[in-house]
Amino acid sequence: MKKVFLLILICLTSQLILFAQIPPIEKEQWDGKPVMHQISSKYANEPAVVLLDKRRVEFIDDPKNEVLEYYTQHRIIHINDDHGIEYFNKVYIHFNESSDVVDVHARTILPNGKIIEFDNNTMKDIRQEDGNQYKIFALEGLEKGCEVEYYYTSIIETSYFGREIFQTRIPVMASILELVYPSRLVFETKLYNCQSRVDTDSTKAGKTIFRCNTREIPGADEEKYSSYESNLSRMEYKLSYNNATHAGERLFTWNDLAKKIFADYSFCTDKENKSVLEMIKSNGWAKLSEDESKIMAAENYIKKNFMFKQDYKSGQGNDIEQMIKTKIAGTKGIIRLYGAVFRNLDINFQFVLAADRNNYVIDKTFENWDNCDYPLLYFPKQNKYMAPTRADFRYPLIFPSWGAANALFCKGILIGNHSTAIAEVHPIPLEDYQKSYDNVESNIELAENQDSLNIDLKLIFGGYAAAYYREGFNYATADQINGIMKELVKNMTGSEKIISSDLQNVEFESENLSKPFIIHAKVKSADMVERAGNKILVKIGQAIGQQVEMYQEKPRMTPVSIEYPHFEARKIQLTIPDGYTIKNLNDLKMEQVYEENGERTMGFSSNFEQKGNTITVTIMEDYRKTYYPVSQFEEFKKIINASSDFNKVVLVLEKAK
Repeated sequence: MKKVFLLILICLTSQLILFAQIPPIEKEQWDGKPVMHQISSKYANEPAVVLLDKRRVEFIDDPKNEVLEYYTQHRIIHINDDHGIEYFNKVYIHFNESSDVVDVHARTILPNGKIIEFDNNTMKDIRQEDGNQYKIFALEGLEKGCEVEYYYTSIIETSYFGREIFQTRIPVMASILELVYPSRLVFETKLYNCQSRVDTDSTKAGKTIFRCNTREIPGADEEKYSSYESNLSRMEYKLSYNNATHAGERLFTWNDLAKKIFADYSFCTDKENKSVLEMIKSNGWAKLSEDESKIMAAENYIKKNFMFKQDYKSGQGNDIEQMIKTKIAGTKGIIRLYGAVFRNLDINFQFVLAADRNNYVIDKTFENWDNCDYPLLYFPKQNKYMAPTRADFRYPLIFPSWGAANALFCKGILIGNHSTAIAEVHPIPLEDYQKSYDNVESNIELAENQDSLNIDLKLIFGGYAAAYYREGFNYATADQINGIMKELVKNMTGSEKIISSDLQNVEFESENLSKPFIIHAKVKSADMVERAGNKILVKIGQAIGQQVEMYQEKPRMTPVSIEYPHFEARKIQLTIPDGYTIKNLNDLKMEQVYEENGERTMGFSSNFEQKGNTITVTIMEDYRKTYYPVSQFEEFKKIINASSDFNKVVLVLEKAK
């Protein structure tokens, strides 16, 4: 959710405050005679070391009775090698239509003491493909052992919520964050994943300065199966009191947000409501007998017929009457539309705001509204969810990263004749692991000349896994679909030689009914078979597809995070040619299972059965939880590597004696 909450700033800035003089912002400076820093030998193998990362977020009152926000960053980096040079030879400063860079200084300090100053005329503006805009400049003369120093100040769009991440892939020796604000305001802060020293200085006239000092922050490598950003050291902050106008009254609470969201999304004019009733009648939704059928029918119709544009700010994109005519909707508009439909169908629901758990969290004890980005609908009777802004996910599935973490629920209540909402913060559970699967059924037999395999392959996807594949196949062109098919088949057979293929349950609506998405292909593969004298080598392990290998030299730092609980069941049938036997069938047996309190939570198990000339291999790999603590990482790694080990299994077929 964007910073739509700026409207509430009226409560902070509407009062008339007279200033004899506007306090100037804190000015950043650097040492006029810089000297090279001594770097500890423990950082010798790092590409660079951040010696100082100082940031200042400053709020000031201006003569127009507004609150302005300035952001300053000052960094000094010691460069160790070519990777460090490549990493820091350019500086990017983000800006947009609501911000501007007001001060920039930069220099390179060479090992011999020479200083190369940055020329402001070389700074350029760029716009990247994702729409982000940056001011960019290059630092000249970088070499091993040099130091880079720069600082800048920007005036940015005022927001009373924020998040500063201290940790990066490069170690930081000293991180300093200052939060500066008028004394009439009170900000609260919370640290995550770090221990810092904090203090508050109120000695400057009219200002409060909060400081957070963190030392020796290690570089954070991006680990496999990890929520990288949410595990980084950071501090979040929020405005909690304005003692000039609302002394003692807590601002920006979760209940305040729930009331605002409920009011914004529930309001509906008579004209809008009439349009919704006509849409319901024309589609016959009210005649459906079950609430769940009504939910699915309405969702499928809206997602199939309306174009959703996240940043669509036109009045028509939020006005329900106009949306129904144009079939184009923005975020606020599409949520209002769903709300009006379900209210008129007498279906109980709640507006929900979620975060992406890979990036940040909604903390029940700390009301950072900026973390509430993604709108959902919750249906209490069904205890299921819907993602209105994601056309690729259908009830009851939501984008997995929005679940398995806290969300803000706007629970409607009635006070007299007035409808409003209170906030409840609690986790959104993902669907049970048994609902999501990535299964394989493969029937394999040698071709007549025994130089290739004839493979009848089925890839069967359910739940969250199916949603991703449906998205690809529904939005791709015919050529792209052919390319996807070839890649998938090649991953499972080593061959792109597809004799025939078909798809089943491709439609998004199949998710509502839990129908699996199935890819069926008949393939001829020469890659999975070899001859070695009078022996035939069948690379049966490749029939489960390529697998991830996990080898981590450094100690594991973060918990294991699975995108969603799921299982992978594989059934492989191999027909042995007449006159041949297999002596290494026991290579197909593997068992790597982890249990908690006697219950399996993850594992890889494989076994086989032989009936006549047919070998049937069954494999079960499952991850029944979303998170596994660091203490279980070694067991998790063994299970991941078990599937990789099975992928290497080769059966040796020998002529029977």
